[in-house]
Amino acid sequence: MKRLVLFFLLLNANVFAQSTFPFDIVLEAVNITGAPGLQSYSKAEHNGDWLILGGRTDGLHQRQPWQSFDAAGHHVNAVVINPDSSTVHWAPLSGLSNDTLEAQLSATNANFVQVGDYLYILGGYGLSASSVHITHPMLTVIDVPSAIASIKSNGTLNSSDFVVFSDEDFAVTGGKLMHLDGKFWLVGGHRFDGQYNPMGHNTYTQSYTEEILPFTVSGTFPNLSISKLNPIVDTDELHRRDYNVTYMTDGSDYYFNIWSGVFQKTADLPYLNAVEIHDTNLTSVPNFSQYLNHYHCPSLSLYGQDQGAMYTVFFGGIAQYYYSNGTMMQDNNVPFVNTIGIVEKRAGTYSETKSSTTMPGLLGAGAEFFLGTDLVQNHHILQADSIGTDTTWAGYIYGGISSPAANVFFGGMTNQSSASSTIYKVGLVRNSGLSLNEELPESALELLVAPNPSKELLQAQFKALESGLAKYKVLSLDGKVVAQGSQKVEAGKNLLNLGHLKAAAGNYILQVETAGQQQQIQFSWN
Repeated sequence: MKRLVLFFLLLNANVFAQSTFPFDIVLEAVNITGAPGLQSYSKAEHNGDWLILGGRTDGLHQRQPWQSFDAAGHHVNAVVINPDSSTVHWAPLSGLSNDTLEAQLSATNANFVQVGDYLYILGGYGLSASSVHITHPMLTVIDVPSAIASIKSNGTLNSSDFVVFSDEDFAVTGGKLMHLDGKFWLVGGHRFDGQYNPMGHNTYTQSYTEEILPFTVSGTFPNLSISKLNPIVDTDELHRRDYNVTYMTDGSDYYFNIWSGVFQKTADLPYLNAVEIHDTNLTSVPNFSQYLNHYHCPSLSLYGQDQGAMYTVFFGGIAQYYYSNGTMMQDNNVPFVNTIGIVEKRAGTYSETKSSTTMPGLLGAGAEFFLGTDLVQNHHILQADSIGTDTTWAGYIYGGISSPAANVFFGGMTNQSSASSTIYKVGLVRNSGLSLNEELPESALELLVAPNPSKELLQAQFKALESGLAKYKVLSLDGKVVAQGSQKVEAGKNLLNLGHLKAAAGNYILQVETAGQQQQIQFSWN
């Protein structure tokens, strides 16, 4: 769900360091006949079988309210895929004879987590039993082994494998459901009711939860009860959705992190900061900006005791930043990307690199990672020290949106994207720790020209790390200086007012430098 903001920026990212990520990444396509094209689904695993529910069978949503998230793209089956035996089984949700449950289980962007033999699916957006677009106010608990057995043996679903709770606090989509320390944590997200449109017209209502809702589930299936705990409210850090949330560790303590997400309160752009969540405490990670992989995409987490480092790998998706011919670019239309980004936490300090391996296309948005069950892991975090020098198959990536171009949402090409049916096997090959991963700059000025195109008055906004002097130049595309000057700035956000640009209409580059940082942005002058 994007809104139109048109900028195109160029980051000055000429200095690279070598990564300490100790693995090269290998992707190998696996084609399984009968696997549906699917994105933004819920999933669970049991003995090598994948149980998949919900999601969309089409690509990126349309712009028109009457077409966006239509019934034709709903996933109305429960699917079981086994990548080892290359088999696919399915059962229609209509066999449950429960219209309300069927509607939720065919929804997209639900919050889900598997705990033992049970899959918990909360919320999700789609059509109600009466064919109205809603965020479903429900939590459904599913007996995974029993549901898989029923689908595989006779292609049906048994209603006794499903327990349903109705609660308005569970009407959340685009958040994340985590399980840690015996509690469930519903992290962020929003409630979206009605028909989507990109212009903010009154075809829908939307409200961000701006909270983490902890709750417990007690009893023995199917005799379960729920107890909600006090929510953790943060109207700034938790005003986000459609992001990655992953488990983290320092070798002993386990917690989880929020990575990026959308939309900032003051701009239709992703957040660049990460947030650590330790029980009820939220901490924005200082001196770190995540430039890559901003929307939800498959992720892989590893901890290396020998390295004393936590690694989180993000596979493709949608991002504000990407690479072109070795230079990091910024596109505020937030396009589809093929970047595999890696965030490393070592001795409390975060850094981001990109792998020399890329996704085989503009893939990853709305896909999931299926972790190999025979690997040493805890809380879905692989133990990196247990991986040898031969290729270790860490798991699989399945589905997601496959886009023919970066900005199909704004180019009238939305209906040309599709839900991928391809499965990629993901391998890790141990290296010397000095592979071709490129370290990103520690920070950027977050330079914006608004409006873009500009006329009569040229203004820009940027963020300075410290007070001092900012120097600026306006350059023609062939490098000639059109205007230049300087301005005193304070730490934080600053407004740069250059007045009327005495230049012919056309495209120019604004370059700003302060405290050793430099960034360029291309803009149009009318």
